[in-house]
Amino acid sequence: MEFIIHIFKLYPNLISDLVQGAVYIGSAILFFNALWLIFQAYRHARLIRWNSLSPLINKEPRLDDPLMVVAVKTFHAARKEHSETAYPVSFLVDATHQLVENLFHTRYINKITMITNLLPPMGFIGTIFGMIMIFLAKGDPNSDLNTTGLGAALFTTLMALTCFVILEVFKKSLINLAASRIERALSVQEPISSPPDDVTPAEALHP
Repeated sequence: MEFIIHIFKLYPNLISDLVQGAVYIGSAILFFNALWLIFQAYRHARLIRWNSLSPLINKEPRLDDPLMVVAVKTFHAARKEHSETAYPVSFLVDATHQLVENLFHTRYINKITMITNLLPPMGFIGTIFGMIMIFLAKGDPNSDLNTTGLGAALFTTLMALTCFVILEVFKKSLINLAASRIERALSVQEPISSPPDDVTPAEALHP
């Protein structure tokens, strides 16, 4: 322990740069990985025109299908399978909505959440390191350890929390977008070639 303290005191700037660099690189890797998932999720939840949904209702759902296509295929498959049962259409709509939403969360939202939850601890690593440097200064406000430690504690935490907030905003937006897309897809009833009564053609073609 004494050797580590001696190294800290001897090379405070070098050690601070190494620790901050590790935190910044780790946070950047997590951040851009999450951004890539967010891009894929937005692409998966893109708006599909009503006339493009019509030929797809009797086909099997595929993993690479857009979210609205998955919802429509799943709903009409369930409706066809349970056509002779007493299940009301509203029950099938709710069940399909929950199923497709859970699939979207499993494929994208849960992974994004896992990454975002790792960012604050990454920042806290820098915070703890900075506090150690400050404690080693032993109350000397002019010590390099004090200045270096305070900078490491603040900047690493600020960077990690900023990335966390940005990703959380995107995640909340994705959750709302997915719910909206699923509701729009499930509002299509036979005949599917035209939008529902409460949706104008202009609204059907634009988000």
